[in-house]
Amino acid sequence: MSRADRARAALTAHPLRTALWASLAVTLARTALLFLYETDLGPDEAQYWFWSRTLDWGYYSKPPVIAWIIALPTALFGSQEWSVRLLSPALIGAAGLFLFGAARTLYSARAAFWTLVLWHLMPAVMLGATIVSTDVPLLFFWSAALYALVRMTEPGAFRLRWALGLGLAFGLGLLSKYAMIYWPVGLALAAALGPRARRAGVLPLLLAGGIGLLLFSPNILWNLSHGLQTVGHTADNADWRGGLQWEELSQFVGDQFGVLGPLLFLALLAGLVLWPLKRPAPGGARSADALLIGFVLPPLILICAQALLSRAHANWALTAYPAALILLPAWLIRARLSWVLAVSAALHAAVGLFATAVLLDFSLADALGRSNDVKRLRGWDETAEGVAAAFAGGGYDTLLLDDREIAAHLLWELRDTPLPAEVLDPGGGLDNTYEIALPYTPESGERLLLVTQNDVTAPAYDGFGTLIPVGDVFVDLRAERHGRAERRLDLWAAER
Repeated sequence: MSRADRARAALTAHPLRTALWASLAVTLARTALLFLYETDLGPDEAQYWFWSRTLDWGYYSKPPVIAWIIALPTALFGSQEWSVRLLSPALIGAAGLFLFGAARTLYSARAAFWTLVLWHLMPAVMLGATIVSTDVPLLFFWSAALYALVRMTEPGAFRLRWALGLGLAFGLGLLSKYAMIYWPVGLALAAALGPRARRAGVLPLLLAGGIGLLLFSPNILWNLSHGLQTVGHTADNADWRGGLQWEELSQFVGDQFGVLGPLLFLALLAGLVLWPLKRPAPGGARSADALLIGFVLPPLILICAQALLSRAHANWALTAYPAALILLPAWLIRARLSWVLAVSAALHAAVGLFATAVLLDFSLADALGRSNDVKRLRGWDETAEGVAAAFAGGGYDTLLLDDREIAAHLLWELRDTPLPAEVLDPGGGLDNTYEIALPYTPESGERLLLVTQNDVTAPAYDGFGTLIPVGDVFVDLRAERHGRAERRLDLWAAER
């Protein structure tokens, strides 16, 4: 018996055991790699770490779960790049098991195996395992909610038990990222498209919704007591400009080929178009399809509309893909096109191995002329050392920053030797968390070291009595930002 035959036999005989061991192996490998990557924290990661120092029910631009999942490992192991990201691989691995369980319940062990493989090799998921982001807990709770719903629709299911699980997942998903609001929209569409979703029952679903909203209510109260900061920031992100932005829409759709994978996204689009024209599938497969399509379409349609009206980042439709990765193997196996699954897995694995090599050794990116792609994740330790040396050598009282990303990186890198830091609000709108948490408060006679990449002749800097250039900090990243060599930070001695 060949290795492939033995693997198929093991999967058929013990599908859950096989899935558990496979997920554990991948999760442990990804966790080990966190200790080896050369990457500094990205600006968003550093901001989330800053939030995690003070636990709350909400923060300037996001609900609280992202801070919670950083606070736990950093409390245990200290604040290091790997500890900030430590829970990402585990949450991704657990999400894959929920999707495996849903696919096995709806279709077959074979389809579930491919769901698990494609989940772990999905380009956006592979990236998510190397960082900490709000999308990671969101996708975990989204997948858990989807699994609970699928189990609720099984004949003879103990619906109230699964409703409790669904409510917990829904509420914690909302506390992870507001995109969880697409979940009830997907449920409504799934119920309209086919009978399977309707089997969950109105009362169990109302119970789940009530539990979810109860869990989410502290964040609502936090927003009300903080001037609706997170809600306002989310609305600002929408940024509807008037007129139709066809270029933004085409950019967003094109990005999805990279998020899900080119062959899989093409297969998904084709399947969604052809599904209404197909004859009913055997057994309850068409009803299962309808349930999943209900969760695929709302994020894709709504974010395409957002892109057309303004702009949309590539990751904003990620919640479409847990259901899509259950649906695609079933469709492709049914159509005798399972080779697409194997080719996609091989292609994604090759891309993932290359990306891993780059994160382990940035000189590969430099050699390929891709330094710009990794510039935000490197060199910040050297940058911070230069800033700290200038501060110590100049006898300054306070470090003054005027940019969210610079503030995020420097406060992270200087966490063990904290300098008194304040953040200037050059735009006058309190438009980031640092301007609120560390506001610049002028004091007569105070000497400040201003670290900036901005034009200090702008009106926001007119209040300083003196503003004298005292050099810069430069780290050569073989990259550019706004037409100037990256990374160069200008240093100014400022006094009121």
